[in-house]
Amino acid sequence: MKIKICKSCGKQFLSETKYSYCRICNKKWHEEQAKIQEQAENLKWKELKKQEQKRFESEVQAYKPILMENITPSVDTLYIIGNGFDLMHRVPSSYYNFRDSLGKNNSLRNDLELALTSEDIWADFENALGTLNLELMGSRNIIDMWLDNFGFYDDEDSGAAEFYMALEAAATPISNLVNSLQPTFRRWIDHLEIGTDERPLIGLIHPRGKVLDFNYTEFVENLYGVKDVCYIHGSRKKKGKLILGHKPGATGDLYEKSRKPKTYRQAVIDVAQDNVLSLIGQYDKDLTKDSHEIIKAHCGFFDGLAYIKQIVVIGHSISSVDWDYFAEVKKKAENAHWYFGIYGLNDLHNMINLINRLQIKNYNVFRTDSIWTKPREVNNEPALPQREVKPRVLQDAGITVTVRQTYDLMIDDTFEVILPNYAKNIVILSEYILVVLDNLIGNICLFKRQKKDWSFVAVLESFPYQSLINRRLNHIFLEEDKITFVYNNRVRRYDLSTGEMITNQQVQDARSKEYLGKNITEKFIGKMAHRN
Repeated sequence: MKIKICKSCGKQFLSETKYSYCRICNKKWHEEQAKIQEQAENLKWKELKKQEQKRFESEVQAYKPILMENITPSVDTLYIIGNGFDLMHRVPSSYYNFRDSLGKNNSLRNDLELALTSEDIWADFENALGTLNLELMGSRNIIDMWLDNFGFYDDEDSGAAEFYMALEAAATPISNLVNSLQPTFRRWIDHLEIGTDERPLIGLIHPRGKVLDFNYTEFVENLYGVKDVCYIHGSRKKKGKLILGHKPGATGDLYEKSRKPKTYRQAVIDVAQDNVLSLIGQYDKDLTKDSHEIIKAHCGFFDGLAYIKQIVVIGHSISSVDWDYFAEVKKKAENAHWYFGIYGLNDLHNMINLINRLQIKNYNVFRTDSIWTKPREVNNEPALPQREVKPRVLQDAGITVTVRQTYDLMIDDTFEVILPNYAKNIVILSEYILVVLDNLIGNICLFKRQKKDWSFVAVLESFPYQSLINRRLNHIFLEEDKITFVYNNRVRRYDLSTGEMITNQQVQDARSKEYLGKNITEKFIGKMAHRN
């Protein structure tokens, strides 16, 4: 890593690439480019929607759509409603709304977009949950990297602990996803509110009819007075898990064909891969909704559909993930006439596939894309001014280190440099300053005092794929201008005057040995340093 001069702001910056701009200027440029790209994508999306609407106008005519007003509400009606019902009442309940509620840098959003391979996971979120990125988590190369990362191959006494830590690390994207999705999704659902005072379905929904509700909200009760509602995937009114997920088997075969290993390393990877894929499979069960079991749990509601004379589907995309429920409805209400509310081309195609699959003969189509409601008037308060990030100021041994704008490092008033990554920790050692960066390798940047000024020395060489500051680190000792990092079974020593590595030695039970110098572990990793 070298010191360079930014072509935009003229400040010094650290970089190991050929970049000519510092991290701050580079970030601003990327933000501007992201806005330009977003505008271009919006224009492209609008054009696609325009073309899609033309196709819809043409194709829907083949089904001779009737007016919604021509459907007579009655107590003998089953209403099947989906998220479109909430959306037409201006509830911000689409999965895109859920995505936006997370924010751009949210860890759950990152895990979802990393662990799933669907091109647009938010367009059909539940089906997208079945598109796990097995190459990312379960490929041989990835697993080999994690085994190496946790030192399974390095130390003679490495065993089950290192092996299973590597497995858990490989499956981290889906484990984080599973652990965070339910509570985060529930909090979002709990805060949804109606955004209009209008009731566009007042002439369609009979308060004494039945409702099969795929939403988690109780708005059909509040708005239209319906009492007999089956919340097939759970309701926010009740405690317990909200059912969210893909059809069983959507993920596909999690296991690769067996192969005959030629080396010990290949054999270890084979065993590890089987374990990782098994672990992924266990997590995937939490992303799966077993419709047959859900139907059994609500058998009383379905058995009560025998007298139903008409079925009105409104606000439901008729996605294949829910076809088992439609099949059960047809089975129980065998002679009912179906009315399908269609919003667009996707709904129309899904309906066509469904009626062919279930052989539904008695049906009509009505359009819902013209339903419009006036937004509720709200008192918009002026937005609060954006809070500026306060500088981080550290003082020790008469030295002041300030970090502004996350990356702008100032030592006293004499030396300024733009860091390539966020500084997780800054250690002041009188004549030296070590900055621990938050990146994949976790580089430690070394700065040295020269008379009254400071200068960048070097980056301390770290492990491949792993920071010098990691869970295997036990102690750090400072002896004049030498610093020693002691791990479970390895010792690394550096010359602070040059930044060069002096020793990189494998030592059995290194953490229990004695070393020269002052123990400065707490400056780097705090009280955790004194673990056994």
